Amino acid sequence: MKRRYSFFVVLVAVLLFFALCATAAFAESGLLQSALPKGAGSKPGDESAFPLNAPVNIDADNLFYDEENGIALAEGNVEVTLGTRKMRADRISYNFRTGEADLTGQVRYKDADEQFSFDRVTLNLNAETGVLYNGSILIGTSGYQISGERIEKTGEQSFLLHKGSITTCPCDPTPDWDFGIRRASVVIDGYAVSKDVTIRAKGIPVLWLPYAVLPVKLSRQSGFLLPSFSTSQSRGATLSIPYYWAINRWSDATVTTDLMEKRGVRPELEYRFVLNQDSEGTISGNFIQDKKSHHDRWRIQGRNTYHSGGWTANAQIEMPSDNQYYVDFAETKAHDSAQRTFMLRSARHTFSRGFVGWSGEEFSHQLGATWVEEMERYPADHTLHRLPEYQATLLPHRTSIGGIEMSGESMATYFFREVGDKAGRARGSATLSRTFVPLPSVSLTPYVSGYALGSHYEQYDEWNNTGRFIPVAGVKTAAEAQRSFLRNGSGFVHIVGVDVGYQHVNRVEQDNMPLHDRWSRIASQDQVVFTISQRLLRMKNAASPEEAASMTLEWAYDFDGKKSPGTPYVDPLSPFVRVLRDQIDIGHGRPVRTSKASDIYGRVAVKPFERWRFEGSALFDPADAMFSMAAISWGWEKDADQRLTLTYRITRELAEDIGTSFVWRPLRFLRLHANINYSLKNSGLTNSYAGFSLIPKSDCWSIGFTAVRSTYPSDTSYRLVFGLKGIGTVGEK
Repeated sequence: MKRRYSFFVVLVAVLLFFALCATAAFAESGLLQSALPKGAGSKPGDESAFPLNAPVNIDADNLFYDEENGIALAEGNVEVTLGTRKMRADRISYNFRTGEADLTGQVRYKDADEQFSFDRVTLNLNAETGVLYNGSILIGTSGYQISGERIEKTGEQSFLLHKGSITTCPCDPTPDWDFGIRRASVVIDGYAVSKDVTIRAKGIPVLWLPYAVLPVKLSRQSGFLLPSFSTSQSRGATLSIPYYWAINRWSDATVTTDLMEKRGVRPELEYRFVLNQDSEGTISGNFIQDKKSHHDRWRIQGRNTYHSGGWTANAQIEMPSDNQYYVDFAETKAHDSAQRTFMLRSARHTFSRGFVGWSGEEFSHQLGATWVEEMERYPADHTLHRLPEYQATLLPHRTSIGGIEMSGESMATYFFREVGDKAGRARGSATLSRTFVPLPSVSLTPYVSGYALGSHYEQYDEWNNTGRFIPVAGVKTAAEAQRSFLRNGSGFVHIVGVDVGYQHVNRVEQDNMPLHDRWSRIASQDQVVFTISQRLLRMKNAASPEEAASMTLEWAYDFDGKKSPGTPYVDPLSPFVRVLRDQIDIGHGRPVRTSKASDIYGRVAVKPFERWRFEGSALFDPADAMFSMAAISWGWEKDADQRLTLTYRITRELAEDIGTSFVWRPLRFLRLHANINYSLKNSGLTNSYAGFSLIPKSDCWSIGFTAVRSTYPSDTSYRLVFGLKGIGTVGEK
């Protein structure tokens, strides 16, 4: 059972055991055979009886009991042991009549994770009050150390502190930091309401406060957290005041009030829950009456995962009040979340999705929904919601007919637009395949598939029906060879793989099919795809193999010429090398190219040494003798505090960027971190951040400063982070 009492309750228990068992110990030692208090140990069940067989051991130079005055006394190197607990003192006396206990001379108490040390302790066991003089209490589980010239016990978990200090970094001889306090009312697992407070670093005064409320939390419970501070051009100076609400053992919440200089007051509620080991989630919402735009603005976001047996239920919610919310309010609270902030600000849409599904050995079923929010600067009707969508999947299953494998899926969707036509659609596919192995490391897999789609859609206030069936056939061939260069279990293994696939998609007229997504229309194909891959594995005796280098090349050729599906989407049956080029063309606004030969895609990764890595990828257009896309990166990583990455990216006529991401600790106490991107095409910095952290020797405190520069909107924000171990962090939520 988890202990929730304070150290003073522990002390009372120790003294009570000592008081009740002292007489028994004296009697057993023969010192007080005739000096027991009246009724002591005489009758079972007698309330005044002492447990003579209690597991207590007392060692002292002198043990004495004054029967006339009812005083038990132990002097000289006194040590009381109760199981794992030990108490030491020069002198311990206890008055059975008054309940007064007095411990003097280097009073020490120690348990597994709890200890205290004082010059003197006086307690009244009847009143459960007392005073501790010139010492400290250390709570090992949380690292709290409370020291004082005088500590008065006023309740079960409360006391008054006079001329003392509180820290969570109890270093000898001087804490790295502490709060020097003239007077405080302290409640264990609560707060220390303090007067005349001095924040000290290594004993040197840094800041004085006339009044402060400090957390003294040993367990999870409700209460205010440390506030955070930030500033930006868009929001001005911002003060955030969070309150933590411990609802029950499986859920909690944080209520935060953001006071923004230029925008106003924004309350926010974040609720979190954990249902089982594989099921947890969070949802939050905020609201503000924006002083700058003079509109009510809000945001709801959340996610959850749920697994139980074959059931799964996942959801993601992202719903802002307007398409400029993230531009004005998305804030980077830590350097590792900057990329998430940049993505929100530049997003064209936000998606809220959810589904519940069941999976068996051969089948799976899923029912879901998708809601889309338009985030374009100048909104248009590009939203297409799926309310609801059902999907059933037949997992690959080997039949009893000649080893043929069967798989398939079916889907039914209702497409909904806030403005525009609506439609219902059913889609299904089935595939039969058979794998042959004519030679070791060589496989041949022919297959046939069929894709069927039917739509019931609204157009010009009338409902129409249309459908299609598209047959597909193909074959995949794969071969692999390897050669080892090993000596005494160490060396290299070279693996070469070649894949050749042919796919024929029959031409079917689909002009009457409404456009909803990439499955709306499928282009015909008569295409061969070549893929060559190589891997070089580094072997070290019995250790797991490590990839030292890899390379992949992919190229496709369509004998009838590349066909456009007639939609703004990429064809779902196209190979990757075609899809990548189509995405670039669509992004640039060019018509999809219809050449027979695709571009050539290549990717290479090399790890010549343990900490070094080089990666490169490219999409090369042999017809124009130029790169459609290219990216190279070089990285070095020693540990979390020593890493560097340099990148160069170019996308044909769209973008050309260089960037660096690094964390560097040039000195023991200094940590630099940055993510900087520069657009060569636009000759300027894009979304970037840079900052530093000061890290002390003991890690009991930290100081960090981060500057974030964003281009949309053009804004620079600053954040100062000051953290105290066990207390919290000022500057971050």
